[in-house]
This record gives sequence, C-alpha cells and structure tokens, in this order.
Amino acid sequence: MKLLLDEQISGKVADRLRKQGQDVVAATADPTLRGLTDPDLFATAQQQRRAVVTYNRSDFEAIVRDYAAAGKEHHGLVIVHPVRFPSSEFARLAKALAKQSFPPGGNFTLWLQGP
Repeated sequence: MKLLLDEQISGKVADRLRKQGQDVVAATADPTLRGLTDPDLFATAQQQRRAVVTYNRSDFEAIVRDYAAAGKEHHGLVIVHPVRFPSSEFARLAKALAKQSFPPGGNFTLWLQGP
C-alpha cells in the first residue's frame, strides 16, 4: 500500500517505514506538500495513488464523504487515534502501520489498529 502521511505525522515515521520497504511520502518532508490544504493534499494523494494517513479525522472524513457524493473513487484514508498512537511515538506508529492490513482496491476508511 502506498501511503501519504499528513503534516501532523513526523517524517521519522516515513523514514522507518521506507527502511522496511514501504512506499511512503511524508508531507513534512516534501516542500511541494507542506502547507497544502487538506482537500489539496487528499487530491495529490489520489493522483499518486496513495492512501492518506492522518490524525485529522473530521476534515478528512468530510473530504471522503464529498468524494462519495460526487461519485469519485479514492485510494483510502487511514485515521490514527492521537491517544492510542501519540505523535511522539514514531516507532510504535510505524510498527502499527507496517502491520496494518489494508482492504484491496480503494474507497476505504479505516482506523489504525495496533498493539
């Protein structure tokens, strides 16, 4: 699964995942992604065929609803719970993302599961 980490998620998580062979882009590490609005970041993820990983549940769930209402497909949304996976725990978050099973195809929204 190709992932795009939203700006609230450290690029250190992406670094750890890439070391494990994952295809991950972090918004914090890419100057073309930093500062994009949530809809623009989500659209960029779709162009790159990536699922977005974010703590920002409300904004991104609204974007996914808008995509569905418009009959548009997307490549997935992964919501990270900030208490279960604090942003300071890079290794734990990377481990949970690496172990996560993703539905085949797209058009999914899932809560990150983990230890």
